[in-house]
Amino acid sequence: MSKKSLHKTQIRLASIAATVLCLGTSLAAQTGTDPVYLAGAERVHVGGLMRETAQRMAVASCFLDAGIEVDTYSAQITDGVADYDSYLVALTEGDPALGIDLAEENRKLTSTIYSVTSQWERFRDAAVGRLNGEGPSDGTDYVSRHNLNMMHTSKYLLREIIAVYAIPPALLQSDAFTLDVVTRQPAIANQISKEACGLITGNTVMGSRSRFDKSVARYEASLSALINGFESLGVSPPPNDEVKSALQAIAADWDSLKGDLAQVGTVTDHALALQIDQQFAAINAKFDAVIPAYIEDSKSGL
Repeated sequence: MSKKSLHKTQIRLASIAATVLCLGTSLAAQTGTDPVYLAGAERVHVGGLMRETAQRMAVASCFLDAGIEVDTYSAQITDGVADYDSYLVALTEGDPALGIDLAEENRKLTSTIYSVTSQWERFRDAAVGRLNGEGPSDGTDYVSRHNLNMMHTSKYLLREIIAVYAIPPALLQSDAFTLDVVTRQPAIANQISKEACGLITGNTVMGSRSRFDKSVARYEASLSALINGFESLGVSPPPNDEVKSALQAIAADWDSLKGDLAQVGTVTDHALALQIDQQFAAINAKFDAVIPAYIEDSKSGL
């Protein structure tokens, strides 16, 4: 073989090798065997925590406006700022403590995270400002007016995470959607608590009767779907009997709480708002305890 022919052959072989490598990389991504996809469930969880945290800060702001347990709720705002910042870092750069070992590589998702960060920075600055006595404290401040936008922004990011990372066998669509619903419950709980606080304390920006009623109905329907499964909507049954028992215990707590929720709008007792929030805090802690089981179960096919 001439040197010219040998050179051409080497070029063709190099081209074929590159093509095979690209196809292999693409196939790995499509089948979820690329290591970056193995933390998909954890990324969904972190996205859910961001959604929850945005509303937790709003709850705290409402109580702060009403002068209820000021030190406690000021600390919750401070913690929320630190937590949300850490979640953004985890999604961008990775955080082994949250089960995310690798930095984000998907350009579209990186762009979405950047967009969320831009909105968060203004929300964060306003939250810190109110702690320092800056701005109005009558429910018309930026945090009060834009907390739902922040929650929806976090929800959109979560949808993008699921779109990128719900790739079998690393993460099934049904597991991703079920995780979305599980992590959504604490966020809805915080929204209900915030709306209840607003309605009870007369904060019309924080409290809306229609939002309150819709959130209560959504919470109940989602809890039922988690306990019993709702496969036609993509919600899987509990991964094991232990989780099902835990969810049933949460349902019992929820049934007790509904008596207090029924009084919202009929009384102006600040103690009722505080009692509702404290009960939700206990329920949310129980949800936090079962979420790892859903993450573990999502990896059973690996």
